[in-house]
Amino acid sequence: MRAVRKWLRAWGIGVLLVAVAFFPPLASAATQVDFEAAKGEAVAFLDGHAEELASVADGIWSYAELGFQEFKSSDVLKRLLEKYGFKVEMGVAGMPTAMVATWGSGEPVIGFTGEYDALPGLSQKAVSYKEPVVEGAPGHGCGHNLLGTTGAASAIALKHVMEKHGISGTVKFFGCPAEESGSAKIFMVREGVFNGTDVVLDNHPANKFEAESGAHTSALMLLRITFTGKSAHAGSAPWDGVSALDAANIMGVAVEYLREHLYFTNRIHYIIQEGGSWPNIVPDKVVVMAYVRDTDDRLPETYKKFENCVKAGALASGCSYDVQVIKAYHQKHSNDALAKLIYKNMEKIGLPKWAEEEQSFAKEVQKNMGKDQTGLPDKLVFTPPPAVFTGGGSTDVGEISLVAPVATLNTPCWPKGIPGHSWGVVAVGSTSIGHKGMLIGAKVLSSTAIDLIADPGQLKKVKEEFGELSERIPYQPYVPKEVGPELDMFDSEMTKWRPLMEPHYVEPKL
Repeated sequence: MRAVRKWLRAWGIGVLLVAVAFFPPLASAATQVDFEAAKGEAVAFLDGHAEELASVADGIWSYAELGFQEFKSSDVLKRLLEKYGFKVEMGVAGMPTAMVATWGSGEPVIGFTGEYDALPGLSQKAVSYKEPVVEGAPGHGCGHNLLGTTGAASAIALKHVMEKHGISGTVKFFGCPAEESGSAKIFMVREGVFNGTDVVLDNHPANKFEAESGAHTSALMLLRITFTGKSAHAGSAPWDGVSALDAANIMGVAVEYLREHLYFTNRIHYIIQEGGSWPNIVPDKVVVMAYVRDTDDRLPETYKKFENCVKAGALASGCSYDVQVIKAYHQKHSNDALAKLIYKNMEKIGLPKWAEEEQSFAKEVQKNMGKDQTGLPDKLVFTPPPAVFTGGGSTDVGEISLVAPVATLNTPCWPKGIPGHSWGVVAVGSTSIGHKGMLIGAKVLSSTAIDLIADPGQLKKVKEEFGELSERIPYQPYVPKEVGPELDMFDSEMTKWRPLMEPHYVEPKL
């Protein structure tokens, strides 16, 4: 009888080994993860590290570094990610402050984006009235100190849960410099940095709590037009001169007449960056900076018409001209299935719990900016694709959206009605208001990532939708291969401001 039992036990073990070999789902059934509980663990992890994450965001806020000059800001995020076990590669795609932080292996590969550049001239204290830290210095007028930290925190919280439960997959954080100026994502995408990423979860601070689907932004080209003529004495011998300023003005007039005949989705705006040295010298060099925006399908044609205006200015004035593409990127196509999944987690986690003093501070900011005193964001918003796209702003996240599924969570980090790129945004960027919006954002994004791991069918749906987009709009970079990032565009600017800003730096608690 013992021999029979021994044979049966051996036979049972053999069956189990066969099951493990040929039916992996059976093998993992005993160790299935409670993914809803895992989402709760990610949230708890973020709550437990809230002070540390706020100190990182505040450090970046105090550095306020302009595009491609984010040396301290990128280093803080690098140290944060390394502290929690990520391998960080700096200098990706030839940009010193660009990074990819990676943890884990295998599939799925889930990425989070982060930006950390400031804006010129928006220095501002954390007070409810306009008062700069250093007059004329940069400031975080788009909340990128919070944006970068939200992305990094989301990646760290996801890694914490995956490591704890032995969940396979890869987590990546893409640190993307110079969104406001040089648009690093263009070059990162062009160099294949996002290749192999199954999904990219993006975020941006805002005056609302929103997930959006479809295309709400314009494709964009930033151009530097240089007209070259011949200098002469404007009083005694103007006939000996060829005015580059005339060329720029004729170009401008041609653009104004062109507007009547362009489709309503276009936007063209420009400035004369260099207009000559003195009124009694015929200008031999004038530099115009111009933005041309439109939909992905109309941008190439709109650009050609704009270039004809440039040619007209050169031809009529007798100048030569050169058009240089500084940056160019596509519309952002937000994945509908992914946006809806983000919104479900927004509903589950809810808005931050605003304190009375936070509401009072927000209303003071609104009052001092001439806005209605309605306080802080108080509802959840899902924005579907526009019925008719009429044009608008632009973001280099659009470039990612054509090589990987992307959706953006707009996090509730500043008062309602307060516009981006304003002192009011900077004022709340290092307060508990910004910190709460940042933390809520990380909770939603890490929870969304866990849902994608828990339900392969959901991830498949996201990727199938992306496949349809790729067939309709295959990725083709607008920027020529010979064009690289202008790494020194703010070098002299930051050299000027850093010594004045350094006494006000706040070092993170890492």
